[in-house]
Amino acid sequence: MDWLLLTFLSVIFRSIYGVMTKVLSNKLKVSAYTQATLLSFSGAVIALLLSPLLGGLHFNFSEVSLLTVALVVLGQGLGNITYFASMKNLTNGTAQIAFSSILFFNTFLSLVFLNLHLTALNVFGLILLTLAIFSVVTGKVELHRKGVGLMILSAFLFSVFQLSSAEISKQVGAATYLVIAYLGAAAVVFAIKWRVVIKDLKTAERKTTFGIPILTALPSMGNFLFAYYAYRSAPQPAKVAMLLTSQVVLTVFLSYFLLKEKGHVLRKISAAALVVLSAILIKT
Repeated sequence: MDWLLLTFLSVIFRSIYGVMTKVLSNKLKVSAYTQATLLSFSGAVIALLLSPLLGGLHFNFSEVSLLTVALVVLGQGLGNITYFASMKNLTNGTAQIAFSSILFFNTFLSLVFLNLHLTALNVFGLILLTLAIFSVVTGKVELHRKGVGLMILSAFLFSVFQLSSAEISKQVGAATYLVIAYLGAAAVVFAIKWRVVIKDLKTAERKTTFGIPILTALPSMGNFLFAYYAYRSAPQPAKVAMLLTSQVVLTVFLSYFLLKEKGHVLRKISAAALVVLSAILIKT
C-alpha cells in the first residue's frame, strides 16, 4: 500500500480519536493523568491481544537501539503530561496555534538528525499545510505564558515521539512497537502521577472509567498502526511525521459532521483542500 495512503489512514484514525475524546472525556470523573494512564494501558492490552495477527512479539534488544526506545516512551509519556497540564490554562484557539508548532519541530529535527532533503515544492507544501492548520483555529486566543510554553513543549515531545517511531519502525515488528509505545507511555505517566492515579481509581465508577478508555484506544490503535506501516514504506519517513500534523484540520472537519460544530464551513473545506494539495507537494 502506498505510504501516502497509509499516512492519511493514520490521520483519519487520529482525527476520530480526537473527536471521541471530546465526546467521552466529559463522562470520566477522573483526572487527565488517570485518563492518559488508562488509555495507554488499554492500548497496550489491545496490542497484546492482536499481537498474533501482527507478527507476534519479539524483544531482541540486540537489534534495537535502546536510545530510540527511550525516546518513543518518554516522548509519548511526557508529551501526554505536558499536554494535559497546558490545557488547564489555554483556550481552544490558543491550544491549536501552540500545538501546530509540532510541524516546525518535525521539520527541524528531521533536517538535523534524519538527513531530510526538501525541494522547493516540498517547502511550499509545508507552507500550505501551516496555512491550513492556522485557518481552522477557532475560539478565543489569549496569551498565557505558562500554558503556551507547556503546549509548545508538548508539541516538541510528540515530535520526538513521531520521529523516533519512524526510526524504531525499521527495527521492530508492529506488535512490539505498539506494546512499547503504549505500555511505556502508561508507565511514564503512572511513575510521575501515581498518587493521583491511585486516588482516582479508588473512588471512580469502574464500568465507565475502564470502559471508555478501551473504546477510545481503538482509533488510537489505528493511528499508531497505519503510521508504523507508513514509516516503514516511505522513502523519507520524516515526511510521514510532517503530514501527520494535518490531523488538526481533519479533526475540526469531522467535528462539523459528528459534533454539529457548523461554524466557518467554507474555511474548513478550504483547509481540507489545502491539506490534500500540501500532501501532494510534500510527497513530490
